[in-house]
Amino acid sequence: MPVVAVCVLLGLPLLALLAGWLRLKKKELARDAYLDEVGARLRAAGLEPLGWGVYRLEGKFVKVEAGTNPLLSRRFSVRIAAWSDTVHEFELRRGAKPPYEFEGFAPLLERWDSAGKFNLECYAAGVRSDPELLPDLKLLAGLAGQPLAKPCRGKTFTVREGFEAKVPQWHWRHDQRPRLPDGTHRWCVSYWHGDPYLNAGLMKLFEALAGTRRKFYISDAEDLSFAEYAFGRRGLDVHGTLVELPHAAAAIGADRTLDGEFFGGLLAAGEVPAGWDDVPRYRFHDRAIDSIRQVHFYARRLFDEEFSWYSGEYEILSVHPLDVRGALTRVAEELGAQVLEIDRRFHKRIVVPLDW
Repeated sequence: MPVVAVCVLLGLPLLALLAGWLRLKKKELARDAYLDEVGARLRAAGLEPLGWGVYRLEGKFVKVEAGTNPLLSRRFSVRIAAWSDTVHEFELRRGAKPPYEFEGFAPLLERWDSAGKFNLECYAAGVRSDPELLPDLKLLAGLAGQPLAKPCRGKTFTVREGFEAKVPQWHWRHDQRPRLPDGTHRWCVSYWHGDPYLNAGLMKLFEALAGTRRKFYISDAEDLSFAEYAFGRRGLDVHGTLVELPHAAAAIGADRTLDGEFFGGLLAAGEVPAGWDDVPRYRFHDRAIDSIRQVHFYARRLFDEEFSWYSGEYEILSVHPLDVRGALTRVAEELGAQVLEIDRRFHKRIVVPLDW
């Protein structure tokens, strides 16, 4: 093959890669300059910068993010948001009339490609280059103060009691069950609401079982600043690998925000259980077994039959005789749900029809 042809075949792709890299670096510099101008305007308007694009606005916390896409345009993919203390998830697109309950987002859809709520964040997103974002940030902060929570009604609770004949090894290793005190009670419950994460129904059940006791969430999440922005610092305490949160919605929002990685379990107790200063995730269950005598109950989420993802079933363990069925009945009546007793491990097809 002629030398010239080889140079062309090798050189053109390399030149294209170099051109793409140079364009990306130039766009990143332009993006940073855009964010600097946005920040300067917000500071001039009296907003307090807290780092990483987060600002304090009249008692609410807002943030500004920008990406380099579209790469060949002078505009940026911009997303602004304000933290809320309620949990919901919906998206509204420009050109479509929002439902009545979300009509407060309509003005945003005149200027942004989409708007809505993602867990704890009321947001607007779009491709733009205008650095004047304060009016829309104020609008989002006002929307974040409204109780836009996802309704949790109807559906089905499931419950089963005791250990099944063949417990999967990824639920209970052969050396773990013998460490439980004699007479330990076990229940498994579910309340499938579209996904396996914590939801209001499950949290109502856990709160009913805990009573006046404190609730300690087992978690190795390193950054819970979003919970502080949404709910404030009061009531949010970290004790090593145990986290106390001010509201049930904070636990639900944290679990959804971190894609299920927040909730490593729940301990209900009068005081902080000992031995949780620095526990790695793979030791959570072993450490909870060792703490079982110190707590009123211990709950965790179980994996599915392939040990690949969460099943939506939650295991409750206690050395005390808890009235789980009574609490389930009361919570179900409050939510207009039904209670179904099952005799095998939970799968969402038990309560979700298979639509072809």
